[in-house]
Amino acid sequence: MQISSIVGKAVNIELTQPLKVTFGEIKSIESLIIKITTDTGLVGYGEACPFEPVTGESIETEQAALNAMAKTIVGEDPFCIERLHSLMDSQTVGHTALKAGIDIALYDLLGKATGLPVYKLLGGNDNQVHTDITISIGEPRKMANEAVDYVSRGFSALKVKAGIDQESDEEAISEILNAVGDKAMVKVDANQGWNAKQTIRILNKFQNTQLQIVEQPLPYWQHEENKVIRNAITQDLMLDESVHAPSDAYTVISNGEADIVNIKLMKSAGIYGAEGINKVAEAAGVRCMIGCMAETRLGICAAVHFAAAHQNVAFCDLDSFLMFKEPDWLTGGFTNEGGLLTLSDKPGLGLDITI
Repeated sequence: MQISSIVGKAVNIELTQPLKVTFGEIKSIESLIIKITTDTGLVGYGEACPFEPVTGESIETEQAALNAMAKTIVGEDPFCIERLHSLMDSQTVGHTALKAGIDIALYDLLGKATGLPVYKLLGGNDNQVHTDITISIGEPRKMANEAVDYVSRGFSALKVKAGIDQESDEEAISEILNAVGDKAMVKVDANQGWNAKQTIRILNKFQNTQLQIVEQPLPYWQHEENKVIRNAITQDLMLDESVHAPSDAYTVISNGEADIVNIKLMKSAGIYGAEGINKVAEAAGVRCMIGCMAETRLGICAAVHFAAAHQNVAFCDLDSFLMFKEPDWLTGGFTNEGGLLTLSDKPGLGLDITI
């Protein structure tokens, strides 16, 4: 079997309500749907969802790079995934979201050809995961009300966005913790918006509460301060923007910077890179979380397959599809009941795509 063509279609998906984070307010997202066709007629789908503040890429740069990437791998065996990553890396540095889109389509093809869902190809630990739900930065009382609503809808883990205003951050965390009590575990994600002293002071204020994880409080390049924070708080410190590849995971873990590593397929160039990050972390006794940029159901489905396959992926932040007006050309893959996501046992990703 050979790859006969690779095409990308840009789509714009509106959020049901704006999401406010330290990078700004997000009202809609652009994503690139990747379609790989083989000489046998078998088709695989993936998604490239770049986010410039994190991956340094845009839809425009990915579309331009796709032409060069296609010339490199058309004619190759789609099941030789390591070889294809080597070819893509030799073609261009970076473009991890585009490589992720191609990678996801390759795993979809592999699953369809073998008649197996992707999670079984990767390890098959389970067919279900629990995701948290994200609470956007806003007025603290409104954030607390949202938290209560999410808990009533079956979510047992909340991810609270922070990092713009310290006083408001503290008030929002306090309001949310008081509102949900012991009904939900809480993570706070500062998206690089705090400094070390702020982080330690805020986290120490909420010792012995349901606030159990703080994510990427510092700018991604500030490594030594992460160790200071980790030694000064009782909560787990999770790194996201500091880790894009297995080599990054090795650096932060060997340096004593992280209790948890946040993997995102768009950072890691897809499932292949995510596998490497998880193996490095698992060997060091460090748990992982799988997160997302703002992928549609397609990209989220790939991440669910990866997470479900591995015990060491202990946390999931795969909620972006819940914030979109889902398009009619994309269905299936998994079902959700509150925070419980259950994968289909259809081959590949198990999605129905008519784009």
